[in-house]
Amino acid sequence: MAYVKKNIVTEGLSGKLGNTIVFRQRGGKTIVSTTPRKVEREPSEAQKEHHQRFRAATKYAKQAIEDEHLREAYQLRAKEGQNAFNVAMADFMHQPNISELDLEAYDGRRGQQVVIKAQDDHMVAEVQVSIFLQNGELLEEGYAHLDDNGSDWVYTTQRANDQPSGSKLVVKASDLAGNEAEAEGSVI
Repeated sequence: MAYVKKNIVTEGLSGKLGNTIVFRQRGGKTIVSTTPRKVEREPSEAQKEHHQRFRAATKYAKQAIEDEHLREAYQLRAKEGQNAFNVAMADFMHQPNISELDLEAYDGRRGQQVVIKAQDDHMVAEVQVSIFLQNGELLEEGYAHLDDNGSDWVYTTQRANDQPSGSKLVVKASDLAGNEAEAEGSVI
């Protein structure tokens, strides 16, 4: 692939020239590449799944840029040569990541804060926390809020847990595209 710079003959060209060269426009630049070759073999199951996911990402990105607020949010994250559509596609293709669940200070009292580190290639939209007792019964669940530092999510416990040892916290982080990541931790 090559970029054409200051060439009055090819500037603004778009399309195929014979069966050899393809001209495309991206971010105000003319891009020249060879014509893609059609592959004759049957795609693998992994390739079929990836194609299906790519189609779903395209559908999501089209819907996202029709929504004014989502389009603006994605456009703010666009780098040079990208647009809101590209960023929305990438967001759909990548799920969030929960890198840390800090339970050290949790001793079962009401009003305690649990800190969660969750990241995404675009943005984490929400983080849900569920606390289960040692016997598996749900004690409480709710949503964490984004801390002032912009990277930590904080959940404040609503109910007292008389026997916190052996309790389990399940955290789900989701992004704007609806992808989810889940992590869990046990209280020692």
